[in-house]
Amino acid sequence: MHDSHWISAPGAAGPPRWVCLVGGFVVRAGGRAGPALAVGSRKARTVLAVLSVNGGRLVHVDRLIDALWTGAPPRHPAANVATLVSRLRAGLGPTAVEGDRTGYRLGAGLLVDLDHAAGLVCEAEAAMDRGAAQVALVNAAGAREVLEAGLVLTDQPDAGWGDPARVRHAELTRRARHAAAAGALGAGLTRVAVAAAEAAVRDDPFDEPAYRSLMRALVRTGEPARALMAYERLRGTLTRELGVDPAPATRALHLAILREDAAQLAVLGCPAAVP
Repeated sequence: MHDSHWISAPGAAGPPRWVCLVGGFVVRAGGRAGPALAVGSRKARTVLAVLSVNGGRLVHVDRLIDALWTGAPPRHPAANVATLVSRLRAGLGPTAVEGDRTGYRLGAGLLVDLDHAAGLVCEAEAAMDRGAAQVALVNAAGAREVLEAGLVLTDQPDAGWGDPARVRHAELTRRARHAAAAGALGAGLTRVAVAAAEAAVRDDPFDEPAYRSLMRALVRTGEPARALMAYERLRGTLTRELGVDPAPATRALHLAILREDAAQLAVLGCPAAVP
């Protein structure tokens, strides 16, 4: 993804301010590659990170208190949180954080990398639905550039409040790779499709849709033997770990490849191999 994808937040003045959760937590000006901004104390950064994980949803002040103080909180914790929010607004703009002492949410003055990636994934999936494979591939590639830059909140790996963002990151990464494989296959870029599908199955050996994309892409590259090997790898994993067989759609694709049934392969998304 190029920095031109990073647009200003609604109502924000000057360069856009982006909260990056993928990798270590950082706030940047002017996009993902822009300079890091000073956010303040460690506790101020934690407040901003918790709000960013929750997107535009209101976070009750008690949840912020729990995230900030693992032991006994100070005498007036809500007032301390309000002070931290005030400092964030002073440094990042008055629209950076919304709410009052009962709860806060991330404001329009900041955008989050995971939200941006989610938008690109949705655009890629919608493009595939209407048959625009190249558009799907471009958007999926943009999402993957964000999502595959690292894990979420690597500088706070034990923070339980970050778990929703970690789960979301994993799901978005899976969807982005699926869309990339489908888009690349539709655009005739079979090697790109193979790479995207292989990345998905490396992360999740139970990901049958990714395995089907991999099998289709390998058939398109003229490597049906590798496609059959991929199926056997999936079947072995499912049988050994879960005691189940691959889904009917996967078995049908496997059978068509095994029989070299060109007509059925075309129906299943595997037209003739690309020279």
